Amino acid sequence: MPDIEIIEKHISSYLTDVDNLKKHLGITLSDVNSDKDLLWVLERGIYLLIQNLFDMLAHIVSADFKVSWDSYTDIAEILAVKKVISEEDKTLLQQMAGFRNRLSHEYLSLDARVLVDIINNRLNDFDKFLFIIKHYCGI
Repeated sequence: MPDIEIIEKHISSYLTDVDNLKKHLGITLSDVNSDKDLLWVLERGIYLLIQNLFDMLAHIVSADFKVSWDSYTDIAEILAVKKVISEEDKTLLQQMAGFRNRLSHEYLSLDARVLVDIINNRLNDFDKFLFIIKHYCGI
C-alpha cells in the first residue's frame, strides 16, 4: 500500500500547481510570445505538475507492484497492465511523459502553442489522474 502521507503531500503540491496554472486560462500565443516571464511560469508549472503526477504514480508502482521501471512511459504501461488505468489513460500518460522530457531537455525548441493548448484545453487531464490516484489510495 502506498504511504498515504507521501501521496497527500504530493496532492497538496499538485493542487497548488494546478490552481496556479488555472490562473492563466484564456492566455493566447501572443501573450506568451510577448512575455518571457509568462513563458517560464508556464513551462515550469507544467513541468512540476507532470513531475508530481509521475512521482505519485511511481510511488504506487513501487509500493504495490514491486515492479522496476526505466522510464515514465514504463509506469503508464505497468498501471495499464495492472488495470489501475485504461489503455486511453496509458496513452495520455505516455504523452505527458514525453512532454515532460521535452520540457526538461528540449526546452529551447519548445513550441509555445503547445503550452497555450495545455493551459486552455488540457488541465482537466490532470484532474482526471488526480481522481484516479485518490480513488486508488482511498483518499
